[in-house]
Amino acid sequence: WGEGMVQLLEIPTDDEIHDNIVLYWLPKEPVKAGSEWHFAYRLHWTDAEPYPSDVVARVCHTRLGNAGVPGQPRPKGGRKFVIDFEGGPLKDVEKLDKVIPVVSASKGRIDNQYALQVVGTRNWRAFFDLYVEGEAPVDLRLFLKLDDRPLTETWLYQYLPFVYR
Repeated sequence: WGEGMVQLLEIPTDDEIHDNIVLYWLPKEPVKAGSEWHFAYRLHWTDAEPYPSDVVARVCHTRLGNAGVPGQPRPKGGRKFVIDFEGGPLKDVEKLDKVIPVVSASKGRIDNQYALQVVGTRNWRAFFDLYVEGEAPVDLRLFLKLDDRPLTETWLYQYLPFVYR
């Protein structure tokens, strides 16, 4: 394909039924009028094909709940996010290793972030609470790392606060 980059674009829409995610190739040099380009590519439509499983672990589950600690009074206005990862280098990570969740949000406050190994498996689970004011969507990102090495792919999620109010 030559030098350039792939760009992901989300087109605003008022309903999730509309195809509003576009991925396209942007060559480094502008395309000249009248020129021809030929491309060859293959699309995979399943989440298990193909994947470099030994490079990073992948997300296998995402769950949302009430922020705070179960069995204790829950703080108002928060959501708990729980993300599970499996495969890749996690098979070599021990439960006492200092696995760190690296979490970011386009707005709001992140609290109570931690990660632990899922009992009886080699999977790892990340937890965090998000507190956000207003109704605007929040873009979230999370990956697990050990020392300075990423262990997982980056989980991306667009949280819509108005859905949970």
